[in-house]
Amino acid sequence: MKNGKYFVVIFCNKKKVKILHRSMKKNTIYDYWHEFKTQKPPRFLKLQAGKRKRELVYELGLIFPNNRWSKPTYIKDEMGRNTEAIMEDGKLRIKELIPYWAEELIYDFDSKKRIRYHEMMEIITPITEISQIFTLNNKLFLQVEDTVRMFGNKNTNDAERLFELVKEDLLKKNRGNFIFVKDISTHQRKLLYDMLEKKGYKRTELFRHYSY
Repeated sequence: MKNGKYFVVIFCNKKKVKILHRSMKKNTIYDYWHEFKTQKPPRFLKLQAGKRKRELVYELGLIFPNNRWSKPTYIKDEMGRNTEAIMEDGKLRIKELIPYWAEELIYDFDSKKRIRYHEMMEIITPITEISQIFTLNNKLFLQVEDTVRMFGNKNTNDAERLFELVKEDLLKKNRGNFIFVKDISTHQRKLLYDMLEKKGYKRTELFRHYSY
């Protein structure tokens, strides 16, 4: 890793995925380390990836140069064994490693872009009319009278998690104008496909259970 001696790095399943900050000064990196450590996790977390729904384990690492005066740091490998935390041919070491997270994004078919959970809730929360929120495969739908808005997720598990989070947050706000429908029969599913297709959504997209 260039342009720095000290780093704050995100790891996923023991592999480096992103450098959050780098610095030549130890005090500076400690300030950023404390800032990242005290962040609150987002509401909708990224937990799985791929068609096989591989579990994602995120960690936050404080990275220091490795030299002969360095005290070793030990972490557990996938087999549960304690191993010394050395990186990149021994030039860097993991000074500290803590559990972390990554935020899952939601695809808004109206704006055609990925949005964060709180941005989706900013669309839903102001609604005062009687509305219905339901899932279909890996999609979550918001229906207000004849208007339907579709939000896409990576897989059906994410759609169900998102449904439960939205339901929980709206009920906490005592929003009684929302009707939540999770279990859909085969007959209801067919009617939904027909109705949504008439509103411009592609049937092939509606049939999909995952998007990778």
